[in-house]
Amino acid sequence: MKKGITIIVVLAIAGVAIFFYLNSHKGLTADGDGPPTYLKYKNNMDWSGGETKPIVSTALFTGIAREAYAAAAAIPDVLDRLYCYCYCAEDHGHKSLRTCFTEGHGADCDTCINEAILAQKLHEKGAGIKEIRDSIDSQYYRPYRDN
Repeated sequence: MKKGITIIVVLAIAGVAIFFYLNSHKGLTADGDGPPTYLKYKNNMDWSGGETKPIVSTALFTGIAREAYAAAAAIPDVLDRLYCYCYCAEDHGHKSLRTCFTEGHGADCDTCINEAILAQKLHEKGAGIKEIRDSIDSQYYRPYRDN
């Protein structure tokens, strides 16, 4: 009986160690290293991605994706000042969260969808860009991992 419990404990500890090793913070470190677009955003409250393409029509989507595209259409300039924490700027060359909704990417990405909807709700309540950024950063930031 003791031997069985010991084996379970050892396996559990090994599993936890493997989990933390595989999910170690890669790409962003405490000294401020990180992907270039994120660092520009992080270090400049006036940052804007400079995206000018129009938002894709909501008529092409249903459900929560339609809601996110409607949010993007309502506040495209706000979304252009937000960083997308699916890291599409780093991995797909996007300029800002707004870029996700100038194509189909925003329909298939929970991070993009949730950030856009939250930004619109906060904007409707009268929040400024700093408050919107702070809220999104605190809820969606996670260390970047090179793919």
